[in-house]
Amino acid sequence: MLEVDKKEAYLLQKAVRQWESGNLITPEQATRMKETWRIREGDWQVVTLYIFIAAISCALMAFGSLVLDEKWIEVFRLKYSLTDGIIATLFAGLTIFLCFHGYRRRQKDPDYSLNRELFWLLPILSVGVSVVYLGKSLQYLHGNYGVFWLLATATYGIVGILLSSRLMWTATLLCLIPAYVKLTYFISDGQSFFWGMNLPCRMILLAFIMVGIHLIFRNNRLYKQVKHITWIGSWLLLLLSGWMISIFGNAATFEEWQQVRQVHLLWWVAGFTVLCVLVLIWGIKTHDTMVRDMAVLFLLLDLYTRYFEYLWDRTHKGVFFTILALSFWWLGKMLERRLKRQKAEKQ
Repeated sequence: MLEVDKKEAYLLQKAVRQWESGNLITPEQATRMKETWRIREGDWQVVTLYIFIAAISCALMAFGSLVLDEKWIEVFRLKYSLTDGIIATLFAGLTIFLCFHGYRRRQKDPDYSLNRELFWLLPILSVGVSVVYLGKSLQYLHGNYGVFWLLATATYGIVGILLSSRLMWTATLLCLIPAYVKLTYFISDGQSFFWGMNLPCRMILLAFIMVGIHLIFRNNRLYKQVKHITWIGSWLLLLLSGWMISIFGNAATFEEWQQVRQVHLLWWVAGFTVLCVLVLIWGIKTHDTMVRDMAVLFLLLDLYTRYFEYLWDRTHKGVFFTILALSFWWLGKMLERRLKRQKAEKQ
């Protein structure tokens, strides 16, 4: 008998009732179908997820306490006469061993499991230590930290793609951002602008590049296992960067931004609002609920940000929130009518 949670059981019961009312199945068939599943007593999957999150948090704290503790490292180094290069090599070897072990585990049981996915936290940390000590041995190429961030990104990406590790691919995207930032600062000799762009503008460029790469490789066999992570991360970075641009514009420094009048940033605000609306329309047309919901979320964030920037000291709070509530009620009513119209057309 199939075990389902309450939400899944509700959907199944609703489907069976609709089939029965449409004379697609007989009442006897409907009764037999309802007997093929039962509601599980407890949603242990959610509890398991929380336990694994706690395990990841503890592992990260242990990593910070043991590996990043300079005193502990110095004792270990003096006792065994190890150089930074040797430590980097040892952890690189450990990474290879862990990846091979993870590959064998995946071959034995290819089904997704939180327990097996959590294992990839070990090679993630091992790669990080190896890259850090490799950088120390090379004196970070005289301050070019971006190269080593990029090396970690490439390592995580290759392993994540080949072994279909979602956690490893998440680490890839998280490492890509500081790698990109550090490299742009190094190329521009530490200047605030890179190709005429401040940091938020550079980040939105990276987001567009990530979206483009995803669209190019979305049908690749190896990439399919992790493509949804890139898709979510790209849109989140795109809209978050756009929101930051709507606040700071293309100001080079915080001091320069403080001297800029808010009215001079209206073009950036309008651009971000248009971006959110276009993303919302695109999400609705492509039936991508994630993109649609994220666009709505950032539209709300945009409205609240503009209120605190321009109207907080000038309008009554009750009037503002009343107008806001009425506007969203009107928007929801329009969407509801459209959904009803679409259902009527399908029938």
